[in-house]
Amino acid sequence: MIEQLRTLAKMQSFDDKIGQLRDIQKELPKQLVEIEEKTVQATADLLAGEKEKAELNAEQSSLENDIKAAQNLITRYSNQLTETKTNKEYKALNSEITHQKEKIQKFESQMLELMDKENEIKENVAALKAAHDAVEGEKRKLEAEIKAQNDELEAKIEEHRAERNKLAVTLSNTLIRRYGGLIKNKDNLAVTYNQNGSCSGCGFVIRQQMRIELQLKKKLVYCENCGRIILDSLDI
Repeated sequence: MIEQLRTLAKMQSFDDKIGQLRDIQKELPKQLVEIEEKTVQATADLLAGEKEKAELNAEQSSLENDIKAAQNLITRYSNQLTETKTNKEYKALNSEITHQKEKIQKFESQMLELMDKENEIKENVAALKAAHDAVEGEKRKLEAEIKAQNDELEAKIEEHRAERNKLAVTLSNTLIRRYGGLIKNKDNLAVTYNQNGSCSGCGFVIRQQMRIELQLKKKLVYCENCGRIILDSLDI
């Protein structure tokens, strides 16, 4: 029985190590929080810049259409000049042609302003894209580092699990199932100790008769409160 108790204690030691490594694994994704926030912001900034560029291009296209429409009117009115029969009609057509030319000048002036603005926006979008790509690269690098850390931890966990399983084969199937159930349902803690007369797992006071049984080490003793296996001391 003493050998079984020692085996259980060693198995719990391996599960303690596994639990500690699992806790470290759970913390790894938190390293990505800051970079993910940066990525979201960089993406939003880039989309805003591209939207501004698209709006400017749409405005340029609209002005180009306005210029073409005015040019078409000038052509039409110019053709009509050759067919006009009265001085009044001639003056009216000339006035309209002049008006359309003025509109074209206005549109072209606006186009020049938009071209200057377009250069600024292009430079801004290029800078935003570079910043976005840099953050994405940083994120991918960190994800790769975290994966490597996680894989390393997983390898260590498998080592501890293999060592624990070597010990488990020396126990009865019933005891293995009970131990496994406690590990699963009792926060990775199946084996506890008599800590000043109480279960070190839940703090429940151990009855005197059970304390004697623990000292004798002739049978397995289970906590009457949490159901965990209790050992008498760490030096078993």
